[in-house]
Amino acid sequence: MKRLISSLLLVSFGIFVFSQSPGRQMRVTAASGKALSLYAKAMEYYDDVNIEKAKETFDDALREDPDLFMANYQMAMYYLMNESPEEFMRYSEAAINCKSKLDAGEEILKEAISALRNGTANVTDLGRKLVEMYPSDPDSYNSLISFQSLIGDIVGMVETIRKAIAVADDPAPFYNQLGYGYLSLKEEEKAGEAFDKYISLDPMNPNVYDSKGDYFMYVKEYDKAYESYIKAHLMDPSFSEEKARMAKQLYEKEKGRKLQIIPL
Repeated sequence: MKRLISSLLLVSFGIFVFSQSPGRQMRVTAASGKALSLYAKAMEYYDDVNIEKAKETFDDALREDPDLFMANYQMAMYYLMNESPEEFMRYSEAAINCKSKLDAGEEILKEAISALRNGTANVTDLGRKLVEMYPSDPDSYNSLISFQSLIGDIVGMVETIRKAIAVADDPAPFYNQLGYGYLSLKEEEKAGEAFDKYISLDPMNPNVYDSKGDYFMYVKEYDKAYESYIKAHLMDPSFSEEKARMAKQLYEKEKGRKLQIIPL
């Protein structure tokens, strides 16, 4: 089940805000309903791990509203975590210089991105503050998870992910994160269970099979990895082709025989 997006027009401030579900949620401040709609769609792509579409759509939202703090923040964090310092600096500067009157949660994220930009590695205290303010909002947990990832706190990440699963209407993306968290902790059995749960919750998403392929690669079941990657690739050609070829090569090197393959 995808996140439910609801919008409210705050006439008194002349801005839009939205939250994913009823209750005390973080809000996204933007200048137009179209910008909010594009931001929400980008976040859906992000949840599905369709990263290129997510980035394209965040940029579409920013063309509609260059002052949209959360889109700049999301792009800045993506580039920070993927070691693209120039792009991180560009988007983080835009986020920090946002002129809109931000919601309380956005102000905390602005403080965090400012600290990261200035070289402070550990901003998990701000992530925990966000979770305390919005304990029923999965996005607050995602922020803390990102901050924990930056300092390599895998045990803390797994704990936060499990808490997020308990409150999320759609926990599928968190099971994906949980699987990789357990792999990082070398808890293969728990990782496999998490990825299987991810598949059961979102079977039409090619990323679930890409992730299970990564699991099979980790445990050196290369034939199963190949099959899982191919399934993802057949669902969406942008997924997993190179990974499938690698799994095939590793299988044949290890076993000394050809893998019966599905044509790409």
